[in-house]
Amino acid sequence: MGSLFAFPSNGRAKGRFAPFGPQVISNVGRRRSNPRPFQVATNSLYSVEFFDLQLRFAAKVAEISGLSFADAVGNYTNIYVRLGLGHRLSLTNRDWLGYVAELIKVREPAKWTHTVHRQRLHLPIGPPPEETVGCFSYALAGQGCVRLHFSVGNHVIESPLSIANRPVRQHELASLLARLKESSGEDVRIVGASWLYNLGSYRRLFPEPYIASLQAVEHLYQRLPLWGQFLKRNRSVRPEAGASFLASVAKASSLGELASCFPLPILATTAPARWLYEHVGL
Repeated sequence: MGSLFAFPSNGRAKGRFAPFGPQVISNVGRRRSNPRPFQVATNSLYSVEFFDLQLRFAAKVAEISGLSFADAVGNYTNIYVRLGLGHRLSLTNRDWLGYVAELIKVREPAKWTHTVHRQRLHLPIGPPPEETVGCFSYALAGQGCVRLHFSVGNHVIESPLSIANRPVRQHELASLLARLKESSGEDVRIVGASWLYNLGSYRRLFPEPYIASLQAVEHLYQRLPLWGQFLKRNRSVRPEAGASFLASVAKASSLGELASCFPLPILATTAPARWLYEHVGL
């Protein structure tokens, strides 16, 4: 897909939008009796359209806010993480500086970004998972906390959250929690943050106190949980969702209006693991 924008050398984005067809040492996990091999949180291949969606959003941010296009991409997209450059934006990262220097020159920024993404797939993109069971995993998230993650796994065609797959997901979550309880005991807390908590099919996997503790958080533009709501299971963009989003973005005249263009908020909580233990019968 060609770009609909011209990117002048000063980094300002011009053009019109149009729809496209600090480390903490934790005790969590240290009582594991049978440690598993070290893993890294590896990247996955995302589509050109996924980068196009974010770059168009960043261009609108630059237009409204006066930020350079490069700064808008760094602060208002998930691209820094997706390129394996680190979990938090560093404006002194030489690879990042090289990327944005080229970004403002190329004719097709989304395709070029996708090429860079493919070249860097071997790089880790986050904390290593401590345990993985099916679609669920958890990673350390600070003193006494673990971050719960959900991925589609091998479900490229069917929904991993379908009614038919619900018993499988329940079993996976219970197995993961059993490992967490064995290694970390009762006092650990679980951090959850995802757009998926808006879906009844996902919410039903968790106990009522956990769901009741969820709160909407400000847009985490640099994090995948916000952008993941536009993706199919094969990590391409859902055309209708993407087109509707960009149509709303085109009409926005402030950063507040841009924030409201996202259909679903990120819901987050930090909850006692014992709520989930009891829910699955542990």
